[in-house]
This record gives sequence, C-alpha cells and structure tokens, in this order.
Amino acid sequence: MKLLLFADLHLDTRFPNAGPARRQALRDTLGRIVDLAQDSNVDAVLCAGDLYEHDRCSPSTASFLQSSFDCPVPVFLAPGNDDWYGPQSVYQQVDWTPNVHVFSSENMTPVELADGVTLWGAAHVGPGPARDFLDGFAVNRSGVNLALCHGSAPDDVAITGLDHAFLGHEHTPEHAVRYTFPGNPDPLTAGETGERGAVLCTVHDDGTVSREVFDVSASRSLGLLAESSEAFPLLDFDSVAAERTVRGQFVRDVLADLSLDTGLRGRVLATGLRALEER
Repeated sequence: MKLLLFADLHLDTRFPNAGPARRQALRDTLGRIVDLAQDSNVDAVLCAGDLYEHDRCSPSTASFLQSSFDCPVPVFLAPGNDDWYGPQSVYQQVDWTPNVHVFSSENMTPVELADGVTLWGAAHVGPGPARDFLDGFAVNRSGVNLALCHGSAPDDVAITGLDHAFLGHEHTPEHAVRYTFPGNPDPLTAGETGERGAVLCTVHDDGTVSREVFDVSASRSLGLLAESSEAFPLLDFDSVAAERTVRGQFVRDVLADLSLDTGLRGRVLATGLRALEER
C-alpha cells in the first residue's frame, strides 16, 4: 500500500513574509502534492494537521481546499491545533466530496484502508497546545494498524500496538522505525534543516514502512528562497513588488504574468533580479 503523507502546510500562515506571493506559493504546493499523489497512483493522501490556520483563514480558503481535494484519490485529514475541528472550522463549512474523510473526534477512531489495514485518526477539537493522542490508546484489532494525528509523542507508538504513526506538529522532519514526521512541505522560516516535503510511504505486509521524500515546495521554484552560506532565508517579494523602483516594477510584471507556470516564473525572477543587481 502506498500513502502520501504531508503536514503543517499552514495556509494563510502567520509566519514571516506571508504576503500574497507567499500565500499563493503555499496553495501551489498543495496542488503539487495532489498532482504527485495521482501521478504516483497512491492509495490515499494523509494530512497530519495544521493544513491551514484557523485564526487567519481567508474566505477563499474553504473553496480552494474543496476543489483541491476533489480528486480520484482518498484523502484523510486529521485536524491539528492550528486548524482545529469545530463549528466554525473549514472542516465543517465545506461540503467535501466523498473521497475526503475528516477525523472529527479527539479519541482515536478507526477507518479501514484495505482488508487487514486500519488507519486510526483523531482531531484537535478546539484551540490550545498540541496534545498526545496516543497516551492511553491501545490497538484492539488485528492486521496492520496505522495512526494519523497531530502532536503525539513518539515514545508512545511502540506500546500502543500500532505498526506506524504518521504525525504532524514538529516542523523538523524525522523518519523513525515506528513513526514519521514529514516536516512542513514548504519553508516557513529561515534556517530550517532536514529533508522536508511530501513523503511517499510504502506500507509492507508486516507493517514496516519505507519512505521517499519529494520536494514539492512552490516557494523554491518561484524564487521566494535564496541560498546563503548559512540557511535559506525567505525573500519578501511582496515588499519588493511594493517598491517604486525598476526592480519593483519587474517583480510586479512577472507575478502578474499568468502565462508563466510556477517553475518558469521562478527562473525569470531569479535571472532578472540578478541581472538588475549586476547593472
């Protein structure tokens, strides 16, 4: 069984340099994740929380998510502490297509992915710190048992009887024997480390998991990141576009050109700004 895991996308983010260009890049990253899922013929897409930020959610986010997940692939969403499940949440506002399953209980509940394969999931149901959903939980069925949730402590996985847990909240990726933190798929702050992205997880018959990481970051392709000797600091293209300068007009023109796809737009921005700096 193949599952595509991601977490902590933080649409409508509060993180630095979160102007229109960055927010659009995060949406483009989700589009890349869904495209990758279909191209890879996965059995399901898993999101381990903080898909968006409840307190900063724009009116268009709900319709964007609905259309993004309207695809042939099953999608399982486990709300986190920033996108918690509740009456005013996007999760309840959207009339999801049948392929989308939103975990809505703070208790681990099972969904059968295939014969002999169970996915257990839970949701944050209000604001607050991330919690440990695996504390006190124990598997009560046979076969391969997997978990999807946001913020659980890795030390709990082995004693629950779970074969593997797919987790969110930690932005630094970690691939352990019994759990996976994919990290945020698109950079949110400067100085992030680790191989982050969407993680293609192959679940074997014995419950072990092998993984392959795919870089799906639209910010990198768009040129919103510039490599330095220490990190990948975020470039605020929205501020540059606001400048009443030649380079400001250049950035505005490139961002407004709908004929450019994400990759080409990034190359044009990088090449053009470099040329302007060298003049």
